[in-house]
Amino acid sequence: NSLNTAELYDPATGTWSRTGSLNMSRVYHTATLLLNGKVLVEGGVDENILRPSAPVDSAELYDPATGTWSNTGSLNTARLAHTATLLPNGKVLIAAGFDYEYNSLNTAELYDPATGTWSRTGSLNMSRVYHTATLLLNGKVLVEGGVDENILRPSAPVDSAELYDPATGTWSNTGSLNTARLAHTATLLSNGKVLVAAGYGPNAPNGLNSAELYDPATGTWTRTGDLNTERDSRTATLLPSGKVLLVGNDIAELYDPATGTWGLTASPKKALIGPATPLPNGTVLMLASYDNTAELYDPGTSAMPNLIDNAQFFVRQHYRDFLNREPDTDGLNFWTAEIVSCGSDAQCVEAKRINVSAAYFLSIEFQQTGYLVYRLYKSSYGNLPSAPVPITLHEFLPDTQKIGQGVIVNQSGWEQVLENNKQSFTSEFVQRSRFTSAFLTSMTPAQFVDRLFTNAGVTPSVTDRQAVIGEFGSATSTSDVAARARTLRRVAENSTMNIKEFNRAFVLMQYFGYLRRNPNDAPDSDYSGYQFWLAKLNVFDGNFVNAEMVKAFITSTEYRQRFGP
Repeated sequence: NSLNTAELYDPATGTWSRTGSLNMSRVYHTATLLLNGKVLVEGGVDENILRPSAPVDSAELYDPATGTWSNTGSLNTARLAHTATLLPNGKVLIAAGFDYEYNSLNTAELYDPATGTWSRTGSLNMSRVYHTATLLLNGKVLVEGGVDENILRPSAPVDSAELYDPATGTWSNTGSLNTARLAHTATLLSNGKVLVAAGYGPNAPNGLNSAELYDPATGTWTRTGDLNTERDSRTATLLPSGKVLLVGNDIAELYDPATGTWGLTASPKKALIGPATPLPNGTVLMLASYDNTAELYDPGTSAMPNLIDNAQFFVRQHYRDFLNREPDTDGLNFWTAEIVSCGSDAQCVEAKRINVSAAYFLSIEFQQTGYLVYRLYKSSYGNLPSAPVPITLHEFLPDTQKIGQGVIVNQSGWEQVLENNKQSFTSEFVQRSRFTSAFLTSMTPAQFVDRLFTNAGVTPSVTDRQAVIGEFGSATSTSDVAARARTLRRVAENSTMNIKEFNRAFVLMQYFGYLRRNPNDAPDSDYSGYQFWLAKLNVFDGNFVNAEMVKAFITSTEYRQRFGP
């Protein structure tokens, strides 16, 4: 029978603990970590031996901050055994799978975390299930293999592959696999190619031992070294070393992209066919599917590289941590080139990494999204009780994602997208219960504006104050939602406030961006670390290089352990 329970694994203690249960029991679903830190689960089947079962269209979100699940918008098509891919814009692409009659689907849809809704997108060129979907470095999604299953006719693995373009919402065929296969694995390598391995083939009922590489630059597949054993390999995990760990049942192998060969490695103590998750310390957590077995694979720590030392990974992670999106191709290439231009000059690399890192906070995109969210909270509520900051990470992440949705600076029309987002967000913000409780509609425009400036810590000029009050026109109360939103935004975008809060926000974003925590969260217990770096940054008049602030955070053990040993 399918389950609705969930558990959390703590790598520090090696123990499991129960967390909130899902609203529906399900199996053959997918789970996707969103950019806002929540987890999206959708589809699957509520299977029970006592009654008929069919795919479901329900979806729900797990909030790590509360340990609870909440329902979100339902799929347009109930499905199971589909794929889910997080796109660069923060949306989730759901593709293919089984329908309620257990025929394969060719439909696809998108989940928008900002609205909690699903919308249809272009259909695949072929119905398929037991395929894989891989996000490429260029932002497109590669889908290949699987089977076009239909209860009315015989079916067999397919060799076709296609690409989804998020910019157009359409699918296009690309080069075909050398070997038709289903239930295989697909792994994005550090060089941008995709490794497809094992699975079942037309004449391989016991599994395949072949593997091949997809090159996005040419749209073609080439054979690479064969595995040592035939299998329908269950999991493939990219290790910090750049090698790929492939596990199926009680056999494990390593693929080395440098040589294109496979080698056997330590076998699991028990047959494992469940999911595999790479942990920050470089090990891989692997589960069984039919009991409570869990094992750790340790690739060894001798000369084990940390992923964050890779220039392209370093840049990509900054897009995720500061801009809440996957990188656009031009931006990824530009900032990566800044670092790799140093060659083997270690001092140059260190300096470039610091400057590239700081550039994300200083960027127009962050200043107009994340930093604006910070100032909106500061203007509305001042600082948190007994704290020197106005906002928590839990508040910051989802709101920054909303205001930055679809914004990629220098792409066509980005200014209008940003302006629309600002208007929509501030209108929604001033209608939240926290805001309406703090700013009653019975307040006069002058009272409303004065409280905003007081919370912001800014004494406006007479001209500035009067101009902001003027947003309410001749009204004597502040019930006009649109005027409230415009007024809040004018205070938050006040130039004096922008300058006054700049260093404070810069320091806070070191914690939010690099460490993904609040300044007083463990291992800290108060704001002394935040106060230390703010004082140092102020002493150096905001010069982050001389203050060594960015350097300290990107070289800290806490930051580096997010990505490897």
